[in-house]
Amino acid sequence: MTYQVRLAAAVLARMKNLPDAALNALVERTADLVEEPWDAQALYPGRRDYRHTTFGDFGLIHFHVDEQAVLITMYELVWAG
Repeated sequence: MTYQVRLAAAVLARMKNLPDAALNALVERTADLVEEPWDAQALYPGRRDYRHTTFGDFGLIHFHVDEQAVLITMYELVWAG
């Protein structure tokens, strides 16, 4: 099953400032997640739907997995640069 991805406004705003290498790493990690969203750490104990993962050595992305809607919503991006 392939999930769709929705980017929150805060993520879109932060993406504008990413260098090309970081943006490419984010796109590659997102491509992996649409096929396997559970390949990331749970963000909260007891809540498997809220997760986070790194993208390369550049940063961290927080997202919510809605299994019913087959949708990943990325709502927070932290860039290490």
